[in-house]
Amino acid sequence: MNIFIKLKNLDRRWVFLFVALSVIIPLLFPFALPVVPTKSVANLHKFIENTEALPEGTRCFLSFDFDPASEPELKPSAVAILVHMFRRNLKPICGANWPVGGEMAEVALVEAANAYMSTYDDMKAQGKLAPGCKPIIERGVDYVNLGYKTGAIIHVKALCNDFMYPYPQDRDGNSTAEMAIFANPDGRRFAMSDVGLIISFTAGTGGIETFISMAGEHKRPMAAGCTSVNIPRFTTYLQSGQLVGMTGGLPGAAEYETLIERPGKGCAGMTPQSIAHLVIMLFIIFGNLAYIAEQRNEAKKKG
Repeated sequence: MNIFIKLKNLDRRWVFLFVALSVIIPLLFPFALPVVPTKSVANLHKFIENTEALPEGTRCFLSFDFDPASEPELKPSAVAILVHMFRRNLKPICGANWPVGGEMAEVALVEAANAYMSTYDDMKAQGKLAPGCKPIIERGVDYVNLGYKTGAIIHVKALCNDFMYPYPQDRDGNSTAEMAIFANPDGRRFAMSDVGLIISFTAGTGGIETFISMAGEHKRPMAAGCTSVNIPRFTTYLQSGQLVGMTGGLPGAAEYETLIERPGKGCAGMTPQSIAHLVIMLFIIFGNLAYIAEQRNEAKKKG
């Protein structure tokens, strides 16, 4: 037991070094660990796969409610879900309740669109694309980035009635009234009732909870991608049925990438994260063993 007592007095810099190595080594010498999708992620994937709930051509609203600080956790989920939507021939309409959300959406859209188009032939040959999928997808026809609008609940309330009112132009200044993605066969204005699914990638306030608070008006199925710290908070909405599914942090992204069979930054980040967590857990165990050993030694001395 003396070895544990010696470990108790280990210089903390050694702890920092071991944690750093547990992250650096898997990055330099990558290897994969098994990723098992959780129920909340599998349910979201299943909903997007459901052709009855979301027929081909269905427009979906994706709100990018985060900033660069949360990008490593939320962008991989967004890219994976966007790729899945393109493969299903769904049409993502992206917006944002956070000031830099439009930029976050643009980066994710470009990466997802390139990933879809570069793998189109292989996916088609494997029969993993919806019948109506095209080799080249077009902005304004197959997807759009509307960018950021202030207002939060007021903004969402306006979208429930008419998308063109708060968004007469997209992020790049193009007129939304002329875009095919917003056209309805009967000529009526495009509203939230025309959206098949709402997903908010949420880093804090002003995200999915804004849409949940307006559920009585838009009555649309909702899902979320959230940072790991928000998982316990949003689990309540999963249990109540207010969310059809959710990806939580980097693990949620890795799980979704596994389900669509496209390993990305989520899967790549899980190995160093998992190893680092194991190292921290080992130090916690050793610390507790050292404490027990020390207490036993003191008890022997007193006895």
